[in-house]
Amino acid sequence: MESLLVRLINESFCWSMRTNKKIRFIALTIFSQQGGIEKFNRAFIHAGAGVLQQEPFRFIASAMYDHAHEVDQRYISNDLFQPGNSKKIGFVLKNIIQGLRSDYVVLGHLNLALIGYVIKLLSPKTRVWLICHGIEVFEPVSGIKRKILQMADRILAVSTHTKNQLINKQGLSSSKIHVFPNTIDPFFQFPEKFEKPAYLKERYGIQPGQKVLYTLTRLNGKEGYKGYDTVIEVLGALKQEGVLLKYIIAGKSDPQEEQRVKQLIAKWNLEESVLLTGFLPDTELTDHFLLADLFVMPSKGEGFGIVFIEAMACGLPVLAGNKDGSTEALQFGQLGTLVDPDNKEKILLSIKELLGAPKDAQQIQAQMLQFFSFETFQRRTASLFMDMHLEHSTLGVLNRNQAKNQTSYTKK
Repeated sequence: MESLLVRLINESFCWSMRTNKKIRFIALTIFSQQGGIEKFNRAFIHAGAGVLQQEPFRFIASAMYDHAHEVDQRYISNDLFQPGNSKKIGFVLKNIIQGLRSDYVVLGHLNLALIGYVIKLLSPKTRVWLICHGIEVFEPVSGIKRKILQMADRILAVSTHTKNQLINKQGLSSSKIHVFPNTIDPFFQFPEKFEKPAYLKERYGIQPGQKVLYTLTRLNGKEGYKGYDTVIEVLGALKQEGVLLKYIIAGKSDPQEEQRVKQLIAKWNLEESVLLTGFLPDTELTDHFLLADLFVMPSKGEGFGIVFIEAMACGLPVLAGNKDGSTEALQFGQLGTLVDPDNKEKILLSIKELLGAPKDAQQIQAQMLQFFSFETFQRRTASLFMDMHLEHSTLGVLNRNQAKNQTSYTKK
């Protein structure tokens, strides 16, 4: 038996070296938006395109809402990327056709379920993998979305929390779900020095010795789980104690949510303490992390939370909620402080403790990179593709051997 296994492995390896594997990654957006999912997608295609140069793969990426002029060729070359130009029907049809010609199809979001479902229906042998980020699977789904969750050969969950939700809310077996965490962007602008930028202190009127809290997120009334409103209420209590802080909330906002937040700020008389910056250009992201003394976002619905590792990349201590995928980003409390996002008293105490504690920015950055450096992500992606490769090769050999044995049996 052992010699047969060795021979099988050797045969599959030799056969696989002669056969390129076509891997097609399909996303909604990669370059046209700047959210956490898009950051994951960019890192994934950059790692995938890098593996192409070393392993026998043919990797192609495609995004429904991206246009050719938006492609950043630092991540992937034009010949390996196919923009969908927001033409939904054409994109779906093209990716079904091209997917049927591929060995593996990796869906970047559950909203692409139709493509995967049709491919799997017409070509069961094509391996369809699905990446699940978070909120899209935190409640039971139905229809084609449910079918693709069941039909997918493997599901990549960006955190243990997302995996647990797939098991508990979608009824999936844990054996088909693989935790595949996020990473810091390969082109992230790491700080040269851990110093507060003078131009931002002047812009926001930061006084000498004044502590700064910071949250970077979308202000979206439909989501309602980021926790910045809780932090505002906590600041109101701190103000009554005589503790004066600046709280900067950065990120795009919808008009209704922005109005609600401004009303909450006025309720606590924090107009001079809480600042809404709106959208920040990429060139200022690192500087805003450097300006702050604590990144705080006690959310309740994160699938992972790339912003947490970006904060730590800039040497910034992090306070996050303990009821969602933030736990993965903070390595379950090893990299930062996790609190009950519904416990305002605990959030208040944790903010005071963290602001009063000494900070070693270099150590915070180094510890984060041990888990979430792009090099680690790249190795994980290479291992993933090699698993694909060996799985496909071994199945091919097994099928040929099975056919050979059936032929021999028929002749007898």
